Amino acid sequence: MSFRILRSSILLVFFFFAVTPVFSAERLRDLSMPLPADLRTFTKIRILVEQDRPKIQVSAPAVFEVLDDQGRVVTNGPKLNGATVRPVDKGIQWWTRIVPTRFLVVRSIGSGIRVGSKGVYRDEVFIYKNAKGKLDVVNRLKLDDYLKGVIPFEGNPAWALESLKAQAVVSRTFALTRMIAREKEEYDVSSGVISQVYAGKEIENAKTNEAVDATRGEILLYKGKIFPAYFHSTCGGATTAADLVWKVKPHPALSGVECKFCQKSPHYKWEAVVTSAEIKEKLAKEGMPVDGVLGIRTDKIDRTGRAHQFVIQSTWAEKRVDADGFRVWIDPMRLKSNMITKIRANDAGAFVFKGKGWGHGVGMCQYGMKYLGELGYGYREILSYYYPGAQASRLKELEG
Repeated sequence: MSFRILRSSILLVFFFFAVTPVFSAERLRDLSMPLPADLRTFTKIRILVEQDRPKIQVSAPAVFEVLDDQGRVVTNGPKLNGATVRPVDKGIQWWTRIVPTRFLVVRSIGSGIRVGSKGVYRDEVFIYKNAKGKLDVVNRLKLDDYLKGVIPFEGNPAWALESLKAQAVVSRTFALTRMIAREKEEYDVSSGVISQVYAGKEIENAKTNEAVDATRGEILLYKGKIFPAYFHSTCGGATTAADLVWKVKPHPALSGVECKFCQKSPHYKWEAVVTSAEIKEKLAKEGMPVDGVLGIRTDKIDRTGRAHQFVIQSTWAEKRVDADGFRVWIDPMRLKSNMITKIRANDAGAFVFKGKGWGHGVGMCQYGMKYLGELGYGYREILSYYYPGAQASRLKELEG
């Protein structure tokens, strides 16, 4: 299939490369990084699935074993029925037994391990006693098995297979960048939206598993280097450049493109009401007190129409705040993006925000990806459009 998207959008891509941004973000970090010499050490990922718990319950329906931090067997058996685990002064308490260890490893290959009521996880979980004297739980498993617990949430099994393949490559790439960057830490990613939503073994689906298996070992590279393949729900008409959102160097594959493909997204247009009292309260919590909020407007508008600063007008003075920070402080489920089309005060003295899209706007637009798959585009075509100049490369070291 010829690449119809790119052929019809040459001028649009040129526009996004050529137009000078309205403002210049501080440039600090290079998003590209060289691949490690031996990728075989990065075939398993560590996901933080529980944090700061005073106790947890662990169970396994089949053969299991529990090890301490020296690899010594604490217990094993044909089945594990709801062991209660607690942090204690001298280590970790497993049922009534106190084990002098920094962490425990629970293994049950194949059938999975249930942690509380939250989820069932493949292979093994590490139960750490953290610096606060509470418990953190980290699931360690093969990278592609992790993706099988991600793609049903970050995509949708009802979507076209080619769209799901694109998501699999992007999610694998993003995960590997975190694994490389956090190699010496206790975990690589968390299980929530800050990383990628991961729900474990129970959420797996035959179609999304097929997408993962069909792209086994594939990641995105730009000029031979890996980069975080960011993605978001709905761009609202155009993706934006990473350096306009975060303090990073400009990256050609994350420079932004026009996207007309997400207009059917339920998040394409949205409206949210925020009271002046709420704004005052949230700013005070962030160390930016204001008195009565009289008005609010956007500033530092980029070429896609996204605001990168809000100006809060109060009875004291104007205060300028980072738009991404403000959106998170208020509620990113309500203020879904910084592509604000209008702000007005209503009769009750609250502020009505109208906007487009959901998420930071960098990288692949997932609802755009969905529609392109429905139109018959292949996953590599989709990736080439949203990440200009990047290539999907299959690495044998990641296929194991």
